[in-house]
Amino acid sequence: MVQRSGPSRAEVTQGVKQRLEATLHAYPDLSLEAVPAQFLRKPETASGVRVLRGGRLPQAGDEVFDVVAELWRDAGCEVHDDGGADGRLLVVEDPAGYVISIARHEGEDPILTVASPAIPAPYLDRGLVAGVLAGLAVGCLGPCATSVVPSALMPALAGVRGLYWAWLPLFLLIAGGSLYYPETRRFGAGLLIAGLLVGLPVVMTFS
Repeated sequence: MVQRSGPSRAEVTQGVKQRLEATLHAYPDLSLEAVPAQFLRKPETASGVRVLRGGRLPQAGDEVFDVVAELWRDAGCEVHDDGGADGRLLVVEDPAGYVISIARHEGEDPILTVASPAIPAPYLDRGLVAGVLAGLAVGCLGPCATSVVPSALMPALAGVRGLYWAWLPLFLLIAGGSLYYPETRRFGAGLLIAGLLVGLPVVMTFS
């Protein structure tokens, strides 16, 4: 029986959500405007990957730093609070390996980030594989569907080779939407690459 050397991605994701909620509840009327993970502050990581969640704290005053620092200091965490002319940075190091930070640049809303402990990067990303498989299917079937269906509904369009390209704008819209959100970004990457690699040759062959 193989034993895991550390927590799973699902476990640390749940830990991130719990710490994010606890931080927000520490300060009355604090609201969060979610920010994509790629724009959040990522702690230095020697190896592996971290799960990130967070966002802007609109209309939060400087006292939010003090309240959050007190919350996590009482919970036994190590707290670093640095301020300067260009802003302020609060970093909380959880004994379990989570890192909670609030960064504020002059004139901007504070940004709260909760980062999980580093976990091993997966050898085979399921989201990416699912995206590749979906891209292969869409690349094969998409051009055919956009040429056959309109022709069946409107016989006058039969034989119009330009219909083979009609799938591309919708495909790019879906793939672009998947790439925007962190949770579906790997799926979107696989979908976009596989779909274009298969779909474009199909279109160029028949159009």
